[in-house]
Amino acid sequence: MKTRAAALVLALLMLSACSSGTEEQTGMPPASLLGQAAELGEELALLTVDGREVPAWRYLYWLAFTCDQIRARYDDAGLTLDWESAVNGGTLGEYAKEQALADTALYATVENWAERFGCVLTEAERADLSVRWAEQAADHGGEEAYLEELAKSGLDRLRAEEMAEVGTLYAKLCQLCLTEGSDLWSLAGAGDQDLTVDRILISAGEDREGARERAAEVFSQLNQAEDPESAFSALAAEGDDPTGPRSAKDLAPSLAEAAEALTEGQFSGILESEEGFSILRRLAAEGSPGDEAFDRLLQAAAGEALIRTTADYEKLDTAAFDRALSALREEEEPAGRWFGRGGK
Repeated sequence: MKTRAAALVLALLMLSACSSGTEEQTGMPPASLLGQAAELGEELALLTVDGREVPAWRYLYWLAFTCDQIRARYDDAGLTLDWESAVNGGTLGEYAKEQALADTALYATVENWAERFGCVLTEAERADLSVRWAEQAADHGGEEAYLEELAKSGLDRLRAEEMAEVGTLYAKLCQLCLTEGSDLWSLAGAGDQDLTVDRILISAGEDREGARERAAEVFSQLNQAEDPESAFSALAAEGDDPTGPRSAKDLAPSLAEAAEALTEGQFSGILESEEGFSILRRLAAEGSPGDEAFDRLLQAAAGEALIRTTADYEKLDTAAFDRALSALREEEEPAGRWFGRGGK
């Protein structure tokens, strides 16, 4: 299951836009519904995340997103939404602000990391965003209809493009985390993970030569198997080592050294040691980086980021914002025709 980082950022890849448009092309007014509801200038720097200025519209987008999700949950449960109700030592409205702030910080951290690790969009990736925009517009009944829908979330074509580009940067950073030897791979601690192996062992016992012959027979079976991976596991279970997969550090030094020379999934030749004859298969190290490992790393960085908010942020009231936004949405379109992100 994807973590919150992936769910938030990859969802916004669906907002992919093409080349920048003017206000006349997008049909967006100088201030979207977000700025009107909050009574704030949308390009005003509302906060900073590790020194990166975040315009008000970005935070307000996440606040609207969070309000919609909370409202949907309350509606599904048949409960009356009260932003003043007690939650986690504060109010529900304060909780919504904190969640929106966390999401905003996560997004800004992606941009900060992209700069830090040298991730930039290629022309091919920008072209792919253009294709995605066209596909999404078609799915929503054409570009005009799609832009009208995005406007309900406070996005115009330029902003949708900006959000989608950051979503692509997230995907590039995730891939970089999987690239052995990269700075981000090292930051994830991938190089420090234990090397794990599975082993087929034929104990020498009192008949070393007989054990050598049996090892040669096993090795021949392994090489002739249609599915070497499954065959290895079966032969290991039938062998004289009941331990199963373990750290290479637990093996004799000569065997551990041989394991180091293997690539993941590769098995060795017959290795002789005091205890007998071994055939090793190198496994993926436990805890090696993956999508979820990267998300945890990114969320930790966002959680530890230095966030400075302005007086305008502190004065922002969730209940007032939600009421104003709902009223503006109703003015823009007759009741029942529009369904917000994550809520009605």
